[in-house]
Amino acid sequence: MLNFSRYFSFKNKKNMLKSQKGMALLSVLIFSFVLVAVVVSMLTMAQNDTKRSTLQRDSTKAFYLAESGIEQTLWRLNNSDDTNGISIINDPDDPDNGVIISESNWISGNSAEYYEVTISPVSADDGDRDTTVDEMKDWVYIDSTGVIMVNEVKASGKRTVRVKAHLTITQNTSVLYEKAILADKVITFNGNPGATITGGDIHSNGIIESPGHPIDFEGLITTSGLINPYDDTDNGDFTGPENWPTIPIPEVPYDDLKALAIASGNYFPDGFDTQSMGRGAWEFTGVVYVEGDVIFRNGDSLTITDGALVIAKEDPDDPDDATGTMEFKNGSNLTIIRTDPVPEGAYPGPLAIAAQGDILLHASSSSLNGVVQSGGYYNEAGELLPGGIVDFRNSSVVTGAVVAEEVWMHNMTTINYDIDSISNNTVVTTGNGLYRKTSWQEVYN
Repeated sequence: MLNFSRYFSFKNKKNMLKSQKGMALLSVLIFSFVLVAVVVSMLTMAQNDTKRSTLQRDSTKAFYLAESGIEQTLWRLNNSDDTNGISIINDPDDPDNGVIISESNWISGNSAEYYEVTISPVSADDGDRDTTVDEMKDWVYIDSTGVIMVNEVKASGKRTVRVKAHLTITQNTSVLYEKAILADKVITFNGNPGATITGGDIHSNGIIESPGHPIDFEGLITTSGLINPYDDTDNGDFTGPENWPTIPIPEVPYDDLKALAIASGNYFPDGFDTQSMGRGAWEFTGVVYVEGDVIFRNGDSLTITDGALVIAKEDPDDPDDATGTMEFKNGSNLTIIRTDPVPEGAYPGPLAIAAQGDILLHASSSSLNGVVQSGGYYNEAGELLPGGIVDFRNSSVVTGAVVAEEVWMHNMTTINYDIDSISNNTVVTTGNGLYRKTSWQEVYN
C-alpha cells in the first residue's frame, strides 16, 4: 500500500513539471506578440506624425505662396512700366457690366512649387461698389492659389487666398494760398520807403529779416523760426514753432499748365530771351510755358491775358540744373491781366507766374493779377520743393499772393492780397491710381 502511494505521488509531480514548461512557453509568446504590436504601433504613429508634419509644412508653404501671388499681382497691376504688367480696362462693348483683363490667369514658380492667380471683376450688386461712381475696372477680385506638389499628379499642400482690390488715388493735396506772403526759409524787407502788404497775413517757415527798413502792413506777421522783428507781443506770440507751425508749400500743376500751353500754341521748349526772340512788345492769351530761362531786357514788355507765365527747368530731377528762372531787367515791363468774367475755356487762375527756379522782377513797374510762386514741384525722391528766390523791385504790384523758398521785397513793391482773385483752383490734388486691398479671406477648396 505504501509503495503504491509513493508511485502515485511521483507521477503527479512529473505531470506538474510538464505543465509549468507549457505555461512558460505561452508567456514568452504572448510577451513577444505584445512587444511586436507596441513597436508596430509606435512606428505607425511616428510615420503618421511625420506625414502630418509634412502636410502641415507644405500647407504653410502653400499659404505663403498664395500670399506671394497676391502681392506680386498688386505690384504688377500698379506698375505699368513692368513689361509683364496686367492691364484691366472696361469692355467698350459693355462699359457698365463688362471688363477686359489681359493675362487674367497666370502662374509663377516651378512644377514642384507654384502659385496660380486669377483676376475677376466685382459684380455690380456688391455692397462696396458704388455703380454711380465706380467703373467695373475699379473693383476686382484677386484669387491666388499656392500649390506644393508631392509628385506630378498629387498635391501635398494647397491653399487659396482671395482679396478684393479697389483702384484708388493717392492724393497730394496742397493748402490754400492763405497768406499774402509765404516763404519756406526767409523773407527780407529792404528799401525806404519799404514794401506795402494789404489785406493779408505774412508767414515764414524760417525767419524774417528787416535791417531797419519799415513796411506798411495790415495783417499778422508770423514765423516758425526764432527771428521776427515785427513781433511786438510781450511773450513772442508770433514767433517760434511752438506758436506757429510750418505751413506746407502749395503744389503747382506744371504738367497740366504745360498741356494748356501746348494746346494754345504758347509752348517754348528752348527758353525765351528777347535778345534772340525779338525785342519789343510781346502779347499772349492763355498760359505761356517755357522750358529753360525767360529774360526780358530794357525796353521789352510782356502782356498775358487770362493766363500765366510758367517756367520749368530743363531737367527738374537734376539738383544742379540752374535753369527755370525768370528775369525782367530794369526798364522792362510785365503785365498779367484777368478779365471779368473769365471767358469760357480760359485759364481761371490762381497763378500769374510759376517758376521752378528764381523769379527776378526788376522791371520799372509791373502789374500781376494772381499768385507768384517759385517751386511747388516734386523731385525724384518725392519731396515737394519750395523753389528759389522771388525778388521784387521798382514798384511792382501783385494782386494776389507770393510763395517761394525766399522772398525779397524792395523799393515800394506792393502786394494786394485778394482772395477773390485766387479763389479758383487753389486746392491742387495729384496722384496715381493704385489698386489697394480692401478685404482678405481664405477660400477653402
